[in-house]
Amino acid sequence: MTQPLRASPPERYQAISRDLLEQAQAEMDKGDFIQSSERLLDATVHAVKALCQRMGWNHHDHIYLRAAVNYIASELGRDDLRIAFVYLEGLHINYFEHEWGFSDIRIGLDTAAFLTRELAAIPLSQLPSSREHLSATERQDQERRLRMLTRKTQFSHGPQLEGDDLDALPPIKPATPEQKPTPKTETTPQ
Repeated sequence: MTQPLRASPPERYQAISRDLLEQAQAEMDKGDFIQSSERLLDATVHAVKALCQRMGWNHHDHIYLRAAVNYIASELGRDDLRIAFVYLEGLHINYFEHEWGFSDIRIGLDTAAFLTRELAAIPLSQLPSSREHLSATERQDQERRLRMLTRKTQFSHGPQLEGDDLDALPPIKPATPEQKPTPKTETTPQ
């Protein structure tokens, strides 16, 4: 059997999320709503991956990300988190269909900033230990989600990357032209 994947620590996913939010704003400022749409969903995905990593949950596929948001929203009685995630998924559709305009993307920027901030601030130790506040159907949904999120698969994440392995990852922000080393050119004698 293949070794489980290792994942970045939650802090790296959160840093990438913040960087993508900045990129989304820059793309919107340039009037590129298509790229801004995609960067907003990407920022959200990384914020959810950070949450999943904190919880020890699978997050290698979009279905796990949606399940994680739905699980947390249900446990905390925070439908606003679920609604925000669904809106941001619509931005991914816009990336391909190009139907949303400035005001839609502006709402997306605000929504992504809200969701990423809220997910990072969730006190996981204070999640309810009982599901008595949920209906029988909701409890069943929660148990199904949790089984899915914690099931061991070939894609289940093992330990977090650290040390040299983490240092070997590409930087979160690419180097600016003045930071990039200039390639050495060979000179041929004449």
